[in-house]
Amino acid sequence: MRKIVISLNKLPVIKKHASIQLTIVNKFHNNDILHTKNEPNVDVTPHHFNVQVKVKETFLEIIRIYKRNDSNRKAQLEFIQTALKYMNEFGVHQDIEAYKALLDIFPRGRYVPENRFQVMVYHYPKHQDTALRILNKMEENFVIPDYDVQKMILEIFGKNNLVMKKCFSMFYWQPKFSQLNPWPIPRPTPTDAKVLAEYGLKKISSADLQANVTLYRTKDVPDAIDDTWIFSSMSKSQQELLAVQPTDKSLRVEGPFSIWVADYYLNYFVLKGDPIKREVIYGEYDDVSNMKIPFWERHNFKIPVTIHEQDDGVYYAICASGTSSKDSLLSWIRCLQKTNPILEKIPIVFKLRSLTNEQLCIENDARKQISRDADADTTGK
Repeated sequence: MRKIVISLNKLPVIKKHASIQLTIVNKFHNNDILHTKNEPNVDVTPHHFNVQVKVKETFLEIIRIYKRNDSNRKAQLEFIQTALKYMNEFGVHQDIEAYKALLDIFPRGRYVPENRFQVMVYHYPKHQDTALRILNKMEENFVIPDYDVQKMILEIFGKNNLVMKKCFSMFYWQPKFSQLNPWPIPRPTPTDAKVLAEYGLKKISSADLQANVTLYRTKDVPDAIDDTWIFSSMSKSQQELLAVQPTDKSLRVEGPFSIWVADYYLNYFVLKGDPIKREVIYGEYDDVSNMKIPFWERHNFKIPVTIHEQDDGVYYAICASGTSSKDSLLSWIRCLQKTNPILEKIPIVFKLRSLTNEQLCIENDARKQISRDADADTTGK
């Protein structure tokens, strides 16, 4: 590097024009010659991705057309970065074949370092950064690389680079964490609201192992207006708490509350009442200093404290419907009356909040909303 600078300074053109010499020195000091950190402007959607049918086959065909038309790969970095932005729209962000197609854009053997000095100076930094973006995108979407990906990286960049280190790190860590989700969802993620509602209620009700998720149909309820489905979750302990509920105190149907299921969120409602006031005595099970013999004591049989009794009230049931409307919630209460006859004697207040059709966003990625507008606060029985 020093010989290059000395040889440039000896050129007659640079000697006459000091500004050229100063520019070269500033470029080296700012690391602009070795590595330009400014990313290309890829905010404008290229004409390749302006298609009406955005599916996996179209995405792979766009990549094939680009490799056929641009044999020299002049704009390969801009194309790959743009393709990464639109993978979610084409629905290929969880498909390993799409990531292999993007890695296949890099020519083989051109970026392999030939000596230790090229390895030290971060050989072809922009290309390695782009390849790291592909691997980071895979990691964000829980896509585990296979040995074909490792072979492609080895042929493109060699074995002594950050891309290969990142691939080895994903090989080690991702299989360890891929099966740790206690509420697994099939891949690819289903888009049916009914299926997602079942997974969401199972996730919420997993705090009580005895909770059962039941499917109701509003068409089975007399005088029902909406024709939709209702998923309801209720356990045996919740039924016991509801059986001793005073009939002079009303219950409330509150909501909607939101829960995320993979990339989607759905609305659910709860049936709750006022908190139960009773004395709860906490003791240490390992303390034997004051041991009592229970044979001559009088027992007081009470309902044990459950996880459904919270400070803000007692949660008796949870539901999610296809329309999230007041009529579907009224049909839900009538379905619960078949297994809980005490609900016919207790007044129920519907305390609902209005919904909007605006989509939620997380980290600038549009997420889909599975809900409709709910009615304003009303009361009924």
